[in-house]
Amino acid sequence: MLRMPAWRAEPQQITTPDFLDVCEAYELIWNAIAAFDKAGATEKVEEFRTLAEFLEGEALLIALHIH
Repeated sequence: MLRMPAWRAEPQQITTPDFLDVCEAYELIWNAIAAFDKAGATEKVEEFRTLAEFLEGEALLIALHIH
């Protein structure tokens, strides 16, 4: 929701298990990104940012499929 401000209201209305799983994974990935960034592990940061982008797409696909 933070990375897509124009789309903030939509995700708050979606409560399917698949969407919630993607949201949980997304949160975990951003926690890992913060930890890797703090440790100076730039390769891991980039790898996990790629995963985060993938999950953003998955969340959007789920939301579009529902509506």
